[in-house]
Amino acid sequence: MLVAVTENQEKFIIDSKIPHTTLRRLREEKKFYCPQCGGPLQLKIGHIRIPHFAHITKSRCDSTFSEGETMEHLLGKEQLFGFFRSLELRVELESYLPELRQRPDLLVNKNDSIYAIEFQCSPIHHKRLMERNQGYLQKKIMPIWIPLTPVNKLNGTKGFQKVTLPHQLQQFACGENGPKFLMTYDPLSKQFVYLSNLIHLKGITFFSKVIPLPLFRQHFPFYLPKSYSTDEFSKVLKAYHLFIKHFLRSRVLLSRKGVNDLFLRSVYELRLNLEHLPSFLGVPICGNEALKVCAVEWQTELMYFIGLCGIKVHAINRAVISDFFRWSNRICTEDALLTVLRFVRLLQELGVENAESSVKQPQLEELLYRQFLATNVKD
Repeated sequence: MLVAVTENQEKFIIDSKIPHTTLRRLREEKKFYCPQCGGPLQLKIGHIRIPHFAHITKSRCDSTFSEGETMEHLLGKEQLFGFFRSLELRVELESYLPELRQRPDLLVNKNDSIYAIEFQCSPIHHKRLMERNQGYLQKKIMPIWIPLTPVNKLNGTKGFQKVTLPHQLQQFACGENGPKFLMTYDPLSKQFVYLSNLIHLKGITFFSKVIPLPLFRQHFPFYLPKSYSTDEFSKVLKAYHLFIKHFLRSRVLLSRKGVNDLFLRSVYELRLNLEHLPSFLGVPICGNEALKVCAVEWQTELMYFIGLCGIKVHAINRAVISDFFRWSNRICTEDALLTVLRFVRLLQELGVENAESSVKQPQLEELLYRQFLATNVKD
C-alpha cells in the first residue's frame, strides 16, 4: 500500500522521492492507519522494495485486497499515479469503493468520465476479472487493465516477432473491432510495451509487432497501436506460411494416433499433399486462439466434414458448424464458432465450394487483410 491516513485523518501518500531519513522521522512521529479498515499500519522502509505501508497484524482487509505487492507493482502504481498527475487529471491512488468492495490501483477522472486503472502484476482468475469489470461498469466506471510486461517472454527487441502469451495475459487483450493487442507496462524501464496485431499460431504462441512506448510519450486515453499496412501484412503472411510449413512437417513426425488422428485422416481422405495444400487452408483467422490449435488443422477437418455430409461451403451456417464441433470432438464456444464463421465467410467470398477449388493468391491476401482489420461477423 502507498496510501495511509494519520491520527488526524490526513491522507498520506508515499513518494519514492521522499528521502528515507524523512520517512524514518515521520515513522517515529506519526501513527498511520488503513483508510479502508482503520487498522494500524507500519511504514516499511527497506532497500529492495520502495517504501510502503503494511498491516501490522493480518486483517480481513489485507487478505482480501493485498496481492503481497511486489516491487514492480508498488513502483508501477507510483509511476502511473505521477503520469496522470502530470497530465493534470484528477487521480486517486488506492481509492476504496465501499459499494463495490473494490480498491482499484488508480481512479482517474477525465471530462467527468471515470476510469479504474488496474496495474496487474499477479495472476487473477478470469471469473474474478469479469466480476470486477461488471462491478465497475455497473457504477459507470470504465475498467482498464494493464498487465506487467512479460520481459521473459520477449527477446528484448522491438518489431515483428514470435511471442508466447499464457492465458493469464491473453485475457487482457483488447481490440474487439479490429486486430487484437496487449498493452503492458514495465516500471523498471518506465515504458509501455504493446504487443500489437496478434496473430495466433498454435497453443499460446502468436505473431506480434512489439512496440515500446516510453511513459513520457504516453497520453490518455491511451495510445492505440496502428494496424499493419498492406506491405507489412504481406510480409507477415509469408512468415505465417513458413511457420505452417514447418508445423506440418513436425505434425506428421510427432503424431502417434495413426488413423485416429483426425487431421491426418482428413488430409488422406481429401487426397491432399501436405507439401502443397490449397492456399485457402492454413490461413490466419482472427480469434483462432479460441480453438487452441493451429488453424490448418481445423480448417482441413472442416473441409473433410462438409465433404462427408455432402454440404457445399455456401450452405454452411451456425447449425452446420455446431455439428462440426461435435463431430470433431471440439468444444463449441461462441468465440470458437465466430472464428469458424469468419473462415467460412472468407471461403464464400473466394467462391470456394470444396477442397478441390482454386483461388487467386492476390484476392486471398486482399480478403485476409480486410478481414484482419475488421473482425466482426454477422449471421
